[in-house]
Amino acid sequence: MPIKITKTIIKDIRFPTGKNKNGSDAMMMGTAQGYKIALIMLLGLWSMNLDAQSITWYDPLKENNQVIHGQGWQDLGYARLPDEAQPLVREPVWNLSRNATGLLVRFTTNAKKIDASYIPLGRLQMPHMPATGVSGLDLYTKDGKGSWIWVRGNYAFGDTVSYSFVLNDNVQTSREFYLYLPLYNSVKDLRIAVEEGRDFQFIPVSPKEKPITVYGTSIAQGACASRPGMAWTSILSRKLDKPVVNLGFSGNGQLEESLIQYLSEIDSEVYILDCLPNLVREEFTEEEVKKRLIRSVKYLKEKRPSTPILLVEHAGYTDGKSNQERAQAYMRLNEWCKEAYRELLVEGLEEVYLLENEDIALTMDATVDGTHPSDLGMQQQADAVADLLREIL
Repeated sequence: MPIKITKTIIKDIRFPTGKNKNGSDAMMMGTAQGYKIALIMLLGLWSMNLDAQSITWYDPLKENNQVIHGQGWQDLGYARLPDEAQPLVREPVWNLSRNATGLLVRFTTNAKKIDASYIPLGRLQMPHMPATGVSGLDLYTKDGKGSWIWVRGNYAFGDTVSYSFVLNDNVQTSREFYLYLPLYNSVKDLRIAVEEGRDFQFIPVSPKEKPITVYGTSIAQGACASRPGMAWTSILSRKLDKPVVNLGFSGNGQLEESLIQYLSEIDSEVYILDCLPNLVREEFTEEEVKKRLIRSVKYLKEKRPSTPILLVEHAGYTDGKSNQERAQAYMRLNEWCKEAYRELLVEGLEEVYLLENEDIALTMDATVDGTHPSDLGMQQQADAVADLLREIL
């Protein structure tokens, strides 16, 4: 619903007065300077109001249609799990589900300048991840041949996160845009603005289009992409031109029954289970890891027998050659995953697939800290997943 900002009319400006020697009213000292300051203020206010008058703001949550893409359920605001999930999931999972990772707003406009802002409800940045990834917005469109174009934005971070995107090209017609929301922050009062008189239309979610549903860890949530559009799930969505629901929970993707049950509620084109990086802990023994993998797949197959399931091995630690203990930890976990996968196949479960570590093939420089992918690593993981999904789908 558009919000138009109207012009403020200033009726008069009064100046302080004093008494001269003969007792008559007179302007106090600094009259000339006062007039000059007042004139500057008046012109500034008038200019600001002319600018404001030419801008129309749109609020996605005030639309009659569902226009927040990337959600498995409707009417979530900018969250990722429904309210009824709160008592059924662990508190860290619930808190992370308030982050807007994977969510985007799609719209069409012929505007050459697009502004967007929101109020962040969490920290703006992390030691290993910049504010542009944790709290930033990200805008994409397509050229006349259907190829993706990234639109650079000027930004400011504070109590409000603000972006201004300017397109300096020859396109005059309306085109579609994807505005990705932040990966590790929660969103309040998102607004999108274009010049008044420009076409603008939100694109509602299509109920007929099944999403790719991803359940994973901090890596799936987007750590440590430099901006939201570079999370591997976002790259995957653009590569395959398919919607993706991102249920990545940093440090908390543990193949829990409650989350698997919620996954089954989403009528998906494929389920991707990418939780092994959060199972590299002493309490997750070989028996426990295999049990969680097998239980998760069987439950989803029971509820959605025709939906393919893709298990993803641990992508590895890029410092493995200098830290044998870490290398052995993820290789051991991947071997358990292979054994669980073979057991599922022996039991006759169909359309269950495995993406192996060797196929992801993260290179030495593909992470920020040995664990979390940089943009390079995100691209490598997205490429590997997309290649296999093209065969599956």
